[in-house]
Amino acid sequence: MTSSMSIMAPTLRMAAQGDDLLLRETNHRCTNDLQLVVSLLALQSKRAASLEAREALADVMERVAVLARTRTAMHRERPQSLEVTLQKVCEALQPQSEPRQILISLEASHSADELPPTHIITLALVVNELITNAIKHAFQEGKSGTIKVSIRKNGADDVAIVVDDDGLPFPDAASSSEGLGMGLVKRLMVSIGGLFIPPASGSKAFELRVPVKGIRRIS
Repeated sequence: MTSSMSIMAPTLRMAAQGDDLLLRETNHRCTNDLQLVVSLLALQSKRAASLEAREALADVMERVAVLARTRTAMHRERPQSLEVTLQKVCEALQPQSEPRQILISLEASHSADELPPTHIITLALVVNELITNAIKHAFQEGKSGTIKVSIRKNGADDVAIVVDDDGLPFPDAASSSEGLGMGLVKRLMVSIGGLFIPPASGSKAFELRVPVKGIRRIS
């Protein structure tokens, strides 16, 4: 029995290494495909006749680029945590915020170790969208400010992520508008069974809630 197990162990290790290599190769090809899409969108944007079309293509190009960067970051190091992944999102957006003296910070009072990688990737994309939106629209030209991302426990069964800033107040109904960005955020949260809560009156804090009860983390 012992001899049989000692023979099987190297075989199982080789199979696991083969699966890991296949997964890495698949992720590498997916990232390359996404980067190709970004290049094609950039080319099409240059050829677009109207400013509106160019801006729409630029928005889509930016979102695909973020997806490519997030996939790369998620599969570069293991294990992945929500805190580490969101920190990478904040760091990736610094080149956009620093010239305008906008500080992006992350505060984590909960580790959220219960969340699987698919949930973490989705939350990273949502947080990226909310921060990008704040950089573009929350601060007057020449005005500095802060954007704060918080990870905390919400009750016994939820992880809550809050994205808040100290910029301009929202115009009427802005937080509930159905633009491309907010529509994308809502659909992404629905895809992981989460809840997107826009700011209440007098607030600028977007909240993302994800249930963790019943989720088994697969590493």
